[in-house]
Amino acid sequence: MFGKRIRELSVKFECAALIAALTLGTTALSGCTKYYRTLPTQHTHMTTDELTKPGSPTEASPTPTPSPTPDPKKEAMKVAEFVGLTEDDLRGKYELFERYAVAVSENPNLEGYKAYVFHLFPVIADYLKPENEKFFFEKVRSLKIVENHTDGVDGQYIREDNKIEIEPDLKTLMGEDLFSSVLYHEMMHFIDININGDIIDDVVAYMSDGTLRKYGDLDYAERSWVKEYIRTYFTEGGCEMYTAEYFTVSPNAYLMRVRFMVGLKFIFGNDRINKMFFDSDSDWQFVQLMVDAGFTAEEIVKFSRTMQQTDIEIKDPKNAIDPREVLIRLYIKNVGPDYDKDMAFCFILGSMNGDHFGKIDSEYKKFYSKLKGIEQLEVYQIWGFITSETGDYETKWGFAGMPGPFYVDGELKVVATSAPLEGDIKDYKTVIVEFNYETRELSNFKLFDKWAPDLFDETLIPVPDMVEPTETSSTDTSATDTSGTDQTTETT
Repeated sequence: MFGKRIRELSVKFECAALIAALTLGTTALSGCTKYYRTLPTQHTHMTTDELTKPGSPTEASPTPTPSPTPDPKKEAMKVAEFVGLTEDDLRGKYELFERYAVAVSENPNLEGYKAYVFHLFPVIADYLKPENEKFFFEKVRSLKIVENHTDGVDGQYIREDNKIEIEPDLKTLMGEDLFSSVLYHEMMHFIDININGDIIDDVVAYMSDGTLRKYGDLDYAERSWVKEYIRTYFTEGGCEMYTAEYFTVSPNAYLMRVRFMVGLKFIFGNDRINKMFFDSDSDWQFVQLMVDAGFTAEEIVKFSRTMQQTDIEIKDPKNAIDPREVLIRLYIKNVGPDYDKDMAFCFILGSMNGDHFGKIDSEYKKFYSKLKGIEQLEVYQIWGFITSETGDYETKWGFAGMPGPFYVDGELKVVATSAPLEGDIKDYKTVIVEFNYETRELSNFKLFDKWAPDLFDETLIPVPDMVEPTETSSTDTSATDTSGTDQTTETT
C-alpha cells in the first residue's frame, strides 16, 4: 500500500462504514466535566468587638488589599505563545482558551501530541457552542492518540474508545508533513463527532413508503420500516476540506468530495456551508437543499450511492446521479439559470471531470464535455514556479491529485500538494495560485511548506492556576440514542 502511495504521491483514504457507523453508534457519549477558572480572593470580615483589645481604644485592623484579578488575555497569550499559537488563533476567546489549555494539559494520553491538539483551538473557537463546552472538554481530557498498525488504513478515530490511531510507518516512509495531515484529518473527525455534545441526529432514513425522515424522529415501530440510510460526502470530504482550510492549505485526499463541497460554497457561501458541516444534522440540512431544488427522494438516494464511489468506477450507473448535475441544479435554483456563463463555476465543475462518471446518464452530458479543469500547460507553469522558488532545477515534481479550486482565507484559488518524484520524496509543499477564470492566467504564486507544529516540552506549559468553581447553570447535555450499531470508527 505504501509503495503505491509513494509512486502515485496520493493519500488514499480507505473508509469502512463511515457515515452509517458514525451516525448510528449506540454508544452514548456521556459525562460532564467541571469548568475551571480563577476565583476572586475570598476576604474574612471580623466584627468590631472581635477587633477590640481589653483596656485599649477600639481600633479596626487594616482591610487586606485584594489580590489583582488576572488579565485573561495576558494569561491566555502566555500559553498561546508557548505552544505556537497567535492572538488571531484565539479569536478573542481568552477564557475559553485557558479552560481548553487546562483540559489538554491534564490529559496524560496525549504525550507527544499536545502541540497538535493545541493547534485545533481555532476550529474549536469558531464552532464550539457554550452549551456544549462541558461535554466537549470532557472528551478532550480523555482523548487518546496512539501509533498503531491500522490494518491497511492510514488512521482512524474510534468514537467508542475516544481514540485516534495512526499508522506509525506513515511517518517513516512519507515524512512528518504527510503524517501531520493524516493526524489533523482524524482530529477533525474527533471535533465533528463531539463538538455538538452527546447528540447524534445526523441520520437520514429512506423509508419503505419512499419518504425521507430523520432517524431520530422515528419511533421504535417506524425504525423497522427503514429501507436505506442516506450517506453523503460530508464526513470524509468535510474533514479533509477543513484540515486543508485550517492546516495544510491544500486537500490531498477525497478530492472529488472536497471539490463538490467547494461547489456548494460557491453557490451558498462559506458561512452557510461551514455551519452546515459543524452542525449535528449536516446530512439532513443538505437533503433539504436538494428537496428545495426539486430533487425527488429517489434522486437523493441515487446521489447518496454515487458519493460513496467517487474514487472508483461507478458499479451501477443507472442507479447513480452525476454530482456535477446536482451542483448545476442547485446553482439554477439558488443563483440563476446562466450557470454555463459563470466561468469560475464551470472551472469547479471541470475539476470534477473523471472517467468514473462517464457512464452516468445526464441531460447535461454534452455540457460536461466542454468543461476544463487545470490543463497540462498550466501544470507546467506550476512546476516551473516550484523549480524557480526552490532553486532546484533537477528534481521532477508530482502532485497528490491534480491542482484544483479551493477556498483560501475565503477566496477561491488553485491549490495543489506537491512532492518530488525522486530523491527526498518527503519534501511536501503546497502551491497556492490565483487563477483568472476568464483568461486562464495564473499569477501570484505562493509556496507553503510548514504545517506540522513545532513540538515543545509538555511539562513546561505555563497553564494558569485554576480551581474548581461552584456548579453553574450551564445547560447539561443528556444522552440521545438514535443508534443501530455498536461502534463508530472513522477510518482514513
